Amino acid sequence: MRSGILVTGGTGFLGCYIIKDLVERGEKVVSYDIRPLSGEYRWLLGKKKAEIAFERGSIEDLSELILAIKKHKIEKVVHAAAIVDPPLLLDHPTLAYRVNIGGTINVLEASRLLDVSRVVYISSNGVFTSKKYEPIDEEHPVLLPNEGPGNGPYSISKISCEAFGMSYGDRFGFDFISLRPSAVYGFGMQYPMYIKPMVENSVKGIATRFETGRDFPRDYTYVEDVCFAVSKALDTTQKKLKDRIFLIATGKKLTTPGKIADTVRKLIPGADIEVGAGLTEWNKREIKYRGVIDIRRAREQLGYNPRYDIEHGIKEYIRLFRKYLEKGDVI
Repeated sequence: MRSGILVTGGTGFLGCYIIKDLVERGEKVVSYDIRPLSGEYRWLLGKKKAEIAFERGSIEDLSELILAIKKHKIEKVVHAAAIVDPPLLLDHPTLAYRVNIGGTINVLEASRLLDVSRVVYISSNGVFTSKKYEPIDEEHPVLLPNEGPGNGPYSISKISCEAFGMSYGDRFGFDFISLRPSAVYGFGMQYPMYIKPMVENSVKGIATRFETGRDFPRDYTYVEDVCFAVSKALDTTQKKLKDRIFLIATGKKLTTPGKIADTVRKLIPGADIEVGAGLTEWNKREIKYRGVIDIRRAREQLGYNPRYDIEHGIKEYIRLFRKYLEKGDVI
């Protein structure tokens, strides 16, 4: 009998939280990733590591994926592995093609061959063209006759993977669900998005300075809310699903680095943070598609209800980072 859930990218930021959440629910969990756990993620998992099977492998290798799925009798897959660095992929688009797209096709092919019942794919809200209306929903354009998605090859890889996933699902009979999270943050995050240095430097008593970016808006989504969406996507019956793509965010007014700085100062009195006005060249590229996000589909069909506003999320980030510095193995 099958019962396992395989998480690709399980030793990355979001993947680590996903496997932690699943094992705490009592699931049989397999982490599949090319990298070992970092010190932060080893600490985060703690004793739960003993309940997780770790398979070292690349999504670029179809045979390794097949062997892992067969070995652990995998029923469902959460596909979180990808290169998540839009500026890098803008200069190296073949990486997006080889790893993000090629790796996803391998995941889908292995799932097809071994009769996996559901694949939950971690996409991104960065797939959109410049904002055409607000709030932005899943029907917002991702490709127009005169405009592609805002984040270049990264966005293109996510759209391509969604299209392949829906095609595989339609043709071969397994459920495919794509989640498009927005600006995921929390302890252990890698892509800084202003919030990481603000929180971590302030906890350490170090000043934080940004020349620009004070008014750059995002719907910052706490990592535990994204994990909640993943668990709902894994569990929701096919009967309840009218759609296959869902935006995952707070759905509230966008938050700026200036507002984050104010929140960190409130939670860490004496925090020394300065954020200048203006935008970087990359910010100017991104801001065109930033807008309030409509999460009604996820609420109605998945039962997703975000639990963290920005202050609650930052407070939890601070708590975990302080605890890690006190008790973790700092590397």
